[in-house]
Amino acid sequence: MKRLILVGILSVGSLFAFPGMMGGSMHGKAGMIGKPLPNLKDSTVLAEYNGKKITVAELNAYLQGITGDYRIRVQDLPAQHIKKFVQQYIDTLALYQKAKSIENTPQFKAAKMKLAVDMWLKNRLNEIKVTEAEAKKFYEENKDLYFKTTPKVKARHILVKDKALAEKLINELKGLKGKALEKKFAELAKKYSIGPSKIQGGELGWFDPKQMVPEFAKAVEELKPGEITLKPVKTRFGYHIILVEGKKDNNYIPFEQVKDQIIAYLKQLKLKKEINEIRKKEKVKFLVNTK
Repeated sequence: MKRLILVGILSVGSLFAFPGMMGGSMHGKAGMIGKPLPNLKDSTVLAEYNGKKITVAELNAYLQGITGDYRIRVQDLPAQHIKKFVQQYIDTLALYQKAKSIENTPQFKAAKMKLAVDMWLKNRLNEIKVTEAEAKKFYEENKDLYFKTTPKVKARHILVKDKALAEKLINELKGLKGKALEKKFAELAKKYSIGPSKIQGGELGWFDPKQMVPEFAKAVEELKPGEITLKPVKTRFGYHIILVEGKKDNNYIPFEQVKDQIIAYLKQLKLKKEINEIRKKEKVKFLVNTK
């Protein structure tokens, strides 16, 4: 499956790789385990700092502001982490008394403007709606480009250095079918194979044939499930006897597995379109030669 690039608009110049969502969020309490404090309300006072009451609502606004995730609520966070976030907010308040003197500098004003734009973009993105029908339409129109899986083969192999030994083992396997073939093949792999998969009876699991050396890939592509190579397959590693146990043809990732990612992508496309409309109204004249 190819990767889809999400439109870089949430932060100027940034790109989000499909199927990812916005990073840096604490939503879902990743890495945080524990029960929330019961009966917390927005008006609940969590602490006092120099006589100032710090409420749940105030801390929520702080956490949402620094993460850009408006879903974060102290009411949902594990109790043991709340003190840490309160202390972080208090430290910010204390340092702000020292730091606010830079608010009149051109650099701060520029950073403040960029922060406002970034937060507005995130808010606007949350407001934009994409229907399931729109997502389904995109999925159907782009199935072959983004959601097609590669063919897979399930196989076992026995790897030996000597061609004569490989031919001898093939003769022992000829005529066997089904479970009897699989059992005998595994026994011979454990006894004779020099490959690392010998411990599992030569089991390679499911793989894309293109991952293998060309001679091996060609051999597995020509075999049907339940068949073995009737001649040793020579590669730079030695001589292989191959048993193909199963095959999966080209398929597609189910829509339900990628629906949320498609919706996120289409929301960004809609926002990008809005931004382009704003850019069309800009009247810009460069007064220096930039070539």
